[in-house]
Amino acid sequence: MRREATVSEIGETTTPHIHSDSHLRTLPAIERAVLYTGVFLAPYATLRFSELFFTLSDFFFCLSLSILFITGRIWSKPLGEATPLWLIAFTLLFVGLMIGSILHNSPERGLIVTAQYLFAYVILMFILIRDEPKVAYRLAAIFLVSMVLIDIHGIITFYAIGYVPGEGKGVVTGGRRLATLLRNPNLAAAMNALTLPIPLFLWATGRIKSYVALPVITVFIGTVILTSSNSGLFVTSICLIVFTAFLSTPKLLLRLALAAGIVVAVVGAFGSKDLLPKTFQTRVLGALSSGDISEAGTFVSRAALIEEALQAISDEQIAFVGLGADQLRERSVQTAPVHNLYLLLWAEGGLLALMGWMMFSAVGMLHGFAIRKAGGDKRALAAMITTIVVFLTVALFNPHMYARYWTIPIFLCCGLGLAQLRQAAKRC
Repeated sequence: MRREATVSEIGETTTPHIHSDSHLRTLPAIERAVLYTGVFLAPYATLRFSELFFTLSDFFFCLSLSILFITGRIWSKPLGEATPLWLIAFTLLFVGLMIGSILHNSPERGLIVTAQYLFAYVILMFILIRDEPKVAYRLAAIFLVSMVLIDIHGIITFYAIGYVPGEGKGVVTGGRRLATLLRNPNLAAAMNALTLPIPLFLWATGRIKSYVALPVITVFIGTVILTSSNSGLFVTSICLIVFTAFLSTPKLLLRLALAAGIVVAVVGAFGSKDLLPKTFQTRVLGALSSGDISEAGTFVSRAALIEEALQAISDEQIAFVGLGADQLRERSVQTAPVHNLYLLLWAEGGLLALMGWMMFSAVGMLHGFAIRKAGGDKRALAAMITTIVVFLTVALFNPHMYARYWTIPIFLCCGLGLAQLRQAAKRC
């Protein structure tokens, strides 16, 4: 006869299964918490372990990737059919920079720079773009909250404390420009412009109400003004124009007209001198009113760097093979890289590297239009395209853009677009 199983035998056979299910449920929850922490800390680039630019946020991203790998949850095609094109773009960038670095006896610099680009443009793609809509919205909201907290802290410091002399760069510079915890006024302004499509998207889709969206947008614009950054003000204007162009409904245009009218009325009543910081009036308004672009901050020194880069490209007849990573800095009279990523990649990585980097943005735009064609929301398309346009514009004023905070807004907006598409598919 078949005997009955004892209580101890039942425990022995079921306990491993229970532990296994519990283990499988716990790891994804831990991974999400780790990922959320990494995204929140991403703008705090000064929290790093070494001079190699490995930040505290990067540590959490690596931990997240490890857990995804262990649990077999890495999404092989985060950008769908566009994923192979994205990887081809990185290959071109890698080959261009490495060939130039090897030929000019600096392979170690080539490996360091390309490794940074690999992490920022490829590995983060697999970590941040998820197939779960809730996670996509949470990631965008977490990054937004982080930026808002940085801005509020900076604004309070600007008016309550001001410049505090000491080593390194402070939250407020000696020239009374707001640098925030990013420690750089131009970077702080650019990051606000790059993040601005997220609250605009959440507001347009009704995920945050006007009484939340308007103060957030006001904080962003106020921070840009306090940075007194000409480039930051320029890209912020482009962000608002491009996003509005995609969603140019009569209701939206009426709201914008009313908002603009209120701003003009307030400025007219109180005067720009009473409302705007003195540094902003000198650096930004002075150049705008006089029409002399040489008055716009560090324009002269940056123009000299551009001239040096163009001269190097001409003298070396650089086509597909460049000078190698960081070699333009070595040749510069100012011992600084040209603050124009297009010229920098052309000079150091040749046209291969430049084409690879520009291909990233082209693939991102194509991916956005593909989502829209498949039934995605045009508001998601507006966020994606606006972020990419701002990103391309910011590259006109910056050297190598492999810091993680540059690419995270792009991947987050791609995730929002995919989330909108999946929700539309579920409703059908």
